Amino acid sequence: MLLPDMKRSILLLLLLTSLNFGVAQVQPKSFNAVRTTEKIKIDGVFDEASWQEAPVLTDFVQRRPNPGAPSQRKTEVRLMYDDEAVYIAAKIYEDRDQVFNILTNRDNIGNSDYFGVAIDPFKAGLNGVGLFVTVAGVQYDALYSNGGNERIWRNDNDWNAVWLSDTKINDDHWTAEFKIPYAVLRFNSREVQEWGINFFRKSTALNEDSFWNPIDPQIDGFLNQAGVVKNLRNIETPTRLFFYPYVSTVVSRSTATGFVEPQFNGGMDIKYGINDAFTLDATLIPDFSGVRSDNQVLNLSPFEVRFDENRQFFTEGVELFNKAGLFYSRRIGSTFGNLTEELNDNETIIVRPQAAQLINASKITGRTNSGLGIGFFNALTERTFITVQDTETGAVREIEADPLTNFNVIVLDQNLKNNSSLTLTNTNVLRGKNADDANVTGLNFNLNDESLTWRVRGFYAYSQIASHNIENNNIDRKTGYKYNIGFSKTRGNFQFGVNRNVETDDYDINDLGFLRRANRIDHELNLSYLQFEPKGIFNDYRYGVRLEHNKLYNPNMFSEFQVSANFGGSFRNFWGFSVDANTNPVESNDYFEARVPGYIFKRPESYSFGARLNTDSRKNFRLSGRLRFWKRPDWDQVDNSANIGARLRMGTRVEINHNVDYSFRENERGYVRRIYDNSGALEHVVFGIRNVRNLTNTLSSSYIFTNRMGITFRMRHYWSRVEYNDFLELTEDDRLQDIDYTGTDSTTGEPLHNRNFNQFNIDMEYNWQFLPGSEVRVIWKRSIGTDDLNTQLDFFDNFGNTLSAPNFDTITIRMVYFVDYLKIKNIFRKS
Repeated sequence: MLLPDMKRSILLLLLLTSLNFGVAQVQPKSFNAVRTTEKIKIDGVFDEASWQEAPVLTDFVQRRPNPGAPSQRKTEVRLMYDDEAVYIAAKIYEDRDQVFNILTNRDNIGNSDYFGVAIDPFKAGLNGVGLFVTVAGVQYDALYSNGGNERIWRNDNDWNAVWLSDTKINDDHWTAEFKIPYAVLRFNSREVQEWGINFFRKSTALNEDSFWNPIDPQIDGFLNQAGVVKNLRNIETPTRLFFYPYVSTVVSRSTATGFVEPQFNGGMDIKYGINDAFTLDATLIPDFSGVRSDNQVLNLSPFEVRFDENRQFFTEGVELFNKAGLFYSRRIGSTFGNLTEELNDNETIIVRPQAAQLINASKITGRTNSGLGIGFFNALTERTFITVQDTETGAVREIEADPLTNFNVIVLDQNLKNNSSLTLTNTNVLRGKNADDANVTGLNFNLNDESLTWRVRGFYAYSQIASHNIENNNIDRKTGYKYNIGFSKTRGNFQFGVNRNVETDDYDINDLGFLRRANRIDHELNLSYLQFEPKGIFNDYRYGVRLEHNKLYNPNMFSEFQVSANFGGSFRNFWGFSVDANTNPVESNDYFEARVPGYIFKRPESYSFGARLNTDSRKNFRLSGRLRFWKRPDWDQVDNSANIGARLRMGTRVEINHNVDYSFRENERGYVRRIYDNSGALEHVVFGIRNVRNLTNTLSSSYIFTNRMGITFRMRHYWSRVEYNDFLELTEDDRLQDIDYTGTDSTTGEPLHNRNFNQFNIDMEYNWQFLPGSEVRVIWKRSIGTDDLNTQLDFFDNFGNTLSAPNFDTITIRMVYFVDYLKIKNIFRKS
């Protein structure tokens, strides 16, 4: 049910967006597609006669550094199509000695020159496909949603399509030739179609991005600023049935057990085109043994740490499921630690499960002719067990913890005019045998006026959790809701946004989503000025101010007020910079640090300053740095940090990156423990005054043999040292006072709460794409972790101590072979 104040807010904002402020709309460029009957060879040489019949698209326009100005280099593009694919030929003018021809892994453009195309078959300006190739012939592909982001070269390897490309370098230009099978695209079933399309190139020597259809940086998104390809006639998607069978071998070794018997695995991923617009993706007997290691940290906060998703099936093509922010795929395969039956009085848990085995997962995604996107996701995980032991008899037994669990997501996403959208999302988790079930339904909308100047965004979600009470065999239900409403000006030099966010105390999405905490009411105001064209010593710059006011939802009490300001941009020499200042000018109330309801941890005023600088990324050696100084004067508390990163490129094949991140928190107050009396009543909530030092060293390098083969290496050492100087008690009247607590072991005198935490990981991978869509990977992973009291060690002694600690190694050899049903069918036809 919508609250009265929320209803009034929505009505007012809808009224504002219904106004047309009269900004002129620029007619996009367009051309008619030419059908070819000639067989096109993808070799970077345009010697087929039919290329001469295709219109030549030129007159590219800069997006940066000088938006709206003609590109300083000429580009010529042609496009044709037939019953099988779309073909693109590009002639990119650049003198041979000015071309940045750098080898990288697939989906990593790096500092190479590149050419690309973005295709929006529904011409809605919201969803599309991007396909790129560098001078060195390295492919990169991306799926776009919500209009796309101007930083089009960032994709995080989410989606790999099977398409063909080739490049050639000549004295005064280089060429790129594409074959994009219709199986890569999703489009409607009309006899005559018009697609949104744009072409772009990167000249690294000039640090220039230019587009065929101009991109106005004052307008959010770039798919909505595409040109148009017309007269695509009688195209039909062929049968899209692809198989990705895999075999893998995993060899593991630990210091404690030595080598264990190798594991041999096999399975398959399937992609099936249900029709022109919808695709089924399924993984059968999945294998995630080779995914990159998590960036583990020492967590002293009361909230969960969020980790990146590194499993390809859960990163590829899931942008529709993530649109409402209710889907955190790392929940699938994790263990929730349920107990499906009561423990006996003398039983204690001795072993907990680390993960739940994924049995299978599938997803269906697509969009209808009317612009309705439909997504369905389902995954099933195996049971886990907790081992318990009777403390009197020593008997051991297993109790089912996580039962067989089904995860389900359904999304309906309707495109509206003016690049607007309306999305309904439902997530559902069903568990067997007395475990919790959960359901969350969310509705979010994004409405733009005709000029794309004014925007209203809103979101409403309702969560329900049904818990089986094993003590009285009843079903306990918890429900909560959230809403978010915002109004913003998103076009022009001056932009602003206002936002209100409300989350009830019982709002909970963490069975399949991620929420660190609920129970909040937030208000935010952002003001900014953006300079898009070069001016003075700057290529571009922006400055902004943000005000944020937070309260607790229940009870309705003040939490925090924050003011921040920032200024950043890039210089004419393409160095980047930013400076910022932040302050909490009044005392803040933290209702969560104490881990006890009703206790409020009051934090005095604080302020901080920060700065960042990076050198020109085109150079072989690039340096970046960041400094931050933070202080809370009343406690003489400081939180200072520094980061420095360096990248060295040697030739066209080798790249080395080193990043050092250091932070030092002195006189920090934080939760330590709770003390209970003999009757079990809470007696003290203990806080500590502590110094926390964190140091993270990350070294990564790559050697690329060809545009289909390379080796990457990543080593990360995270070191966190926590030392307590004194202890305090947080009282029920919210004061910190002295307490007679030493924090030491009464027998040995050793500190109980100091921590010396280390996490050391190596991830090394050899990757060979021996055929389009087919690859061999060899992955070595090493993991070492320590958690002790050795806070007196210096860096070198601590590092040596860490390396000598027990470690765990895995070597994974995995081969995936791409099988196209149509090719198999054609082979049998010929025979």
